[in-house]
Amino acid sequence: MPALPPPVERAWDRLRPDPAGLVLGSVFFVLALTPSLIPRDILFQGVACGLCAATGYLGDVWLSWNWRTWVSKVVRVLWEASGRSLPSWVPRWRRRVEIALSVIVVLGLNAILLQAVRWQQQVAALTDYRAYTPAQYLLVFPVGFGIWTALVMVGRGFLRLEAWLKRHLPQRLPLPVRSVSSWIIVLVLVFALVNQAIPGIIIRGAESAFSVRNSADPPSAPRPTSSKRSGSPDSLVAWESLGAYGKRFVGRGLNAQGLERVTSRPASEPIRVYAGLESAGSDEARAALVVEELRRTGAASRSAILIAPTTGTGWVDPVAALSLEVLYDGDTAIAAAQYSYLPSGVQFIADTDRARASGKALVTAIVAWWKTLPEGDRPRLLLYGESMGVLAGEAAFDDLADVLKSVDGVLWVGPPNSSQLWRDLVTRRDPGTREVDPTYSAGLTVRFAQDEEDMDSFAGDTTWGDQRILYIQHASDPVVWWSPRLIRERPDWLQERAGTDRSPTMHWMPYITFFQVSADLPRAMNVPAGHGHRYGAEILDGLALVSHDSSFTPERVAQARQELERALATQPADD
Repeated sequence: MPALPPPVERAWDRLRPDPAGLVLGSVFFVLALTPSLIPRDILFQGVACGLCAATGYLGDVWLSWNWRTWVSKVVRVLWEASGRSLPSWVPRWRRRVEIALSVIVVLGLNAILLQAVRWQQQVAALTDYRAYTPAQYLLVFPVGFGIWTALVMVGRGFLRLEAWLKRHLPQRLPLPVRSVSSWIIVLVLVFALVNQAIPGIIIRGAESAFSVRNSADPPSAPRPTSSKRSGSPDSLVAWESLGAYGKRFVGRGLNAQGLERVTSRPASEPIRVYAGLESAGSDEARAALVVEELRRTGAASRSAILIAPTTGTGWVDPVAALSLEVLYDGDTAIAAAQYSYLPSGVQFIADTDRARASGKALVTAIVAWWKTLPEGDRPRLLLYGESMGVLAGEAAFDDLADVLKSVDGVLWVGPPNSSQLWRDLVTRRDPGTREVDPTYSAGLTVRFAQDEEDMDSFAGDTTWGDQRILYIQHASDPVVWWSPRLIRERPDWLQERAGTDRSPTMHWMPYITFFQVSADLPRAMNVPAGHGHRYGAEILDGLALVSHDSSFTPERVAQARQELERALATQPADD
């Protein structure tokens, strides 16, 4: 039987993948191509495939390690005890089988390509997004294989480290003790890298980059001259202390004349108050400064006050701000405070307690001031939060009863899966209702909406009480549905009938679904409004509902949507 060329044999022996690991890793690679929540582009599909393949490969490597360490030795002893010897052609055939298996795997992965494209086209249709062609999707494979290979090389590096430690630990120790000790050292090192070193590097890099960005003056957000805005010459808050997104919040938007042009109705000058991270030294001091700004601007005489805990960077969604101002013709005050300059994703890794502490301080201070106003002659107090803003807003309350005795209405949009109050309400939902579209206590105070159609069905419903809490959660929003529990636990929302814009062909698979939804997270805002983590004009519908104002009829809200569209068209793009 002809032998393989020596260089090929040597290269294969050095780089040889574990045969069974190759099979299991390839199966995981293929399963990662199945649909998840939103369409994945080539890069993130490749990342998901590479991570899943490496996970499958790792699982089999552990089995192979056991085979090489002791099982094969037992088999060899038993084989030789029977008086037989291992044929000389076995090692040569092993290499041929392994190489043939690798070729078959690559061909099989390409064969699955067409089905993967069909799956992604289905998800794209549900989310009104463009789909990739089969030719474009071919690029998934080099990306996925590259990540898979890199992770395998890292894993082999740790295996070599374990072997080196085992050789260099004191030889007077028994081999089993040295082996266990070396594995403990390697596992502690891996844990430290994954949980401390790598996140720390990401956070420090982000802090360095975004601290510079936070201090910049956006060209399209000049310092306001109106006394109704923080940062103006009359304000108690210095313009320089507001941060980039605080400056955008108070420097943009529409004044009374701008609102009148958009709505063709008389309008008041909207109040927007804000405290930046550098405006005061603590969460409590920033909250107190916001309250003083509300007093200074005359917010107590307005029809509605909206508390808007920010996302990680200090961003207040301009859609939410303009929605409230369009609905109330500017007779409003919006209050916000910054707690970080890191993007929400990085802040989520770094410290969610920071958002919670800031939100609790802001909401508590404003509610306490608001309760000192005459009960029959004070503005409606509304609370709004999006993404990390939900975590911040929820932190101000012990439970649902505490929310209801503190504010008149709450709109929480795209709540992260770790939102405690949201999780409690969904877990205790009425029997027979879905996690993706739950009903709590027959909808007397709390309601959940997947889309605009759900909210239209709530309009005019007299069974919804005067104090209202509304969660808007897209079935395709990975921010809502991502959880570490996806690694080992099938969630209810993947056992139930699919929500409005989730593919019914998405199914839970251990580890794989976790990596898929993790890969969806960075692209959650890259889909059209009404899907993923983009809520758009649905925020206006939600604010109209929780305001519980009899003048906000379906016709009035439909008109306000058009006015909001015109208002947003006047605003500059982010710079």
